[in-house]
Amino acid sequence: MNTQSLIAAAFIAASPLVFADNHASDELEWSMGSPVEIYGCSFKEGVDGYKQSIKYAATVNAWAEEHDAFQNHVGQLMWPEFSDGEYPTEFTWLGYWENYSDYGADMDKRAEFGAALYVEGNKFLEQCSHSEWGAWDLFPADDWTLGNHVTEFSDCVYKEGKGDADLLVANNAFAKEMLARGLTGADLGAVQLWPRAGAPAGLDNAISFKWITGFPTLSAYANFTHIWWNEGLMPAWSSLYGDVVSCDSGRVYQSQVMSRP
Repeated sequence: MNTQSLIAAAFIAASPLVFADNHASDELEWSMGSPVEIYGCSFKEGVDGYKQSIKYAATVNAWAEEHDAFQNHVGQLMWPEFSDGEYPTEFTWLGYWENYSDYGADMDKRAEFGAALYVEGNKFLEQCSHSEWGAWDLFPADDWTLGNHVTEFSDCVYKEGKGDADLLVANNAFAKEMLARGLTGADLGAVQLWPRAGAPAGLDNAISFKWITGFPTLSAYANFTHIWWNEGLMPAWSSLYGDVVSCDSGRVYQSQVMSRP
């Protein structure tokens, strides 16, 4: 896959806010979802976590090249910038693909030939979780997502009686609100992730989806916050989503891209 075909995949694939081909012209539908995996681990006591993480990413990249795996994949380490401490993971790895065919092939290769990767990881990581998510775009980003950038996470839960159809309508209207304020994929990208496997156990603890917003720089994050607070975007969001979902406070990460096509 060439780099340009992954630009949209970087927040991810095509927009879900499309018109159905075989329905009334005003009926929206979701597009195809794309796969995302997230590792969350703690560092073992006494290790230089950042140094070991960078070294480990290089090891994974060398293994991937040797086995012709993860070549259509973007992987990034994520370091906390703003957090309330409720998400204490020290090592966070997020990887994604444009389609499930590439994802499945890479998973098979890692399962068959990747034992050494787990041995190396276990030298400095412990208490690891590994979750899988399905991603749909809300506001596609430009290709800055293929380099280091800033990522904000928020967990959202549907309110009683609300679901995907309500969210889709709100998503479409909110994307238009951002465009009306002059925001484009050069400024930010937004994607929503739905849990497939490895999310928190139990229905009572399960979230409906993760809302992720990415920015090319902290300055872009600050500019969006100005528009959010001071130019009416937050009231617009509340009007569209307030009866549909409840979302917690964001966690902001420095995303360090370690592998890309």
